[in-house]
Amino acid sequence: MAKPLSPDQILDKMAKYCAYQERCVKDVVDKLKTFDLSEKDRQEILNYLIENRFVNDERFAKCFVKGKINQSGWGVNKIRFHLIQKGIAKELIDEALRSFDQETYRQRLVEVLETKAKTVKAANEFEKKRKLAAYAMQKGFEANLVWEVIKDDFSD
Repeated sequence: MAKPLSPDQILDKMAKYCAYQERCVKDVVDKLKTFDLSEKDRQEILNYLIENRFVNDERFAKCFVKGKINQSGWGVNKIRFHLIQKGIAKELIDEALRSFDQETYRQRLVEVLETKAKTVKAANEFEKKRKLAAYAMQKGFEANLVWEVIKDDFSD
């Protein structure tokens, strides 16, 4: 049987966990719960990680927004939902979403729609646009922006 880890060893593991990729406080709290620690030790480790900037919800939110828009092709609605699930404060979510360039965001939506348009099977143009819109909204893009882009960039 494995020897239990000391609080210092767990702190070292958690510092590496946070340094490996951006984490939010909720992720760190959840991970700390997997170790056999007293509540006092758990809180001390969390405080150390926050005070020494291993974990920062504002930084996490900005990285999450950038990554999900650029790599995953997510829209604002889906991103907001997932950040709320991560326990990020509304103000930090709003700030992170504002930090992303709106023209770049719109262009990302166009790219998502162009990629999907190549594979959509539809009986007519109306059905194709409806399917594209449904896809984009499922990815979290706002309905008004989706329809504006479809009207501007996907009309015959």
